[in-house]
Amino acid sequence: MKEESEKRKAKKEITETTEIESEEEMLDSEGIEEVWRGQLNEALKKMSPDKFEMFARGLMKRMGIELDKEIGIQTTADGGLDGFGYITADDFRTTRVALQAKRWEGKVSSPEIDKFRGAMDKYNAEYGIFITTSDYTRSAIEASRIGTRVITLINGEDICDLVAKYEFYVTPVTTYELNDFYFEE
Repeated sequence: MKEESEKRKAKKEITETTEIESEEEMLDSEGIEEVWRGQLNEALKKMSPDKFEMFARGLMKRMGIELDKEIGIQTTADGGLDGFGYITADDFRTTRVALQAKRWEGKVSSPEIDKFRGAMDKYNAEYGIFITTSDYTRSAIEASRIGTRVITLINGEDICDLVAKYEFYVTPVTTYELNDFYFEE
């Protein structure tokens, strides 16, 4: 009887210790997630405007957009676009996509969205993607949804999600957690 009681007590201690370690590991993995996201945001903010535009075009390409080799490639006098391409859906429907990339600290406001929509008109883009290292004001979000051509807004957090999803210049790291088998008697 005493042996069984001691076994139960030992198992309970192992279980409690394992639960604490699992919580700490979960916090560690969340911390690790925050670390690389922070590093990515800082790296993007330190990029030159030209390199950030190149990054944004590369991410678009990784997402399946076929980039135009001429429109939006120039760094000066680019006509208000930082990238332009085509995306095909349903194997036959092709849509013209325009890109605007802003490496900013402050929030992007609605006049920037309006300027981008004007540049989209110039190239008959049916769809727009506005990507920034910062975020958007409420009026910018509202402006992106007005009219027949919606503009998708991608902020710094969204960039991290997309970089991870498409493994764009990042290397995923896998770790393992032991199952109960290792702790049972």
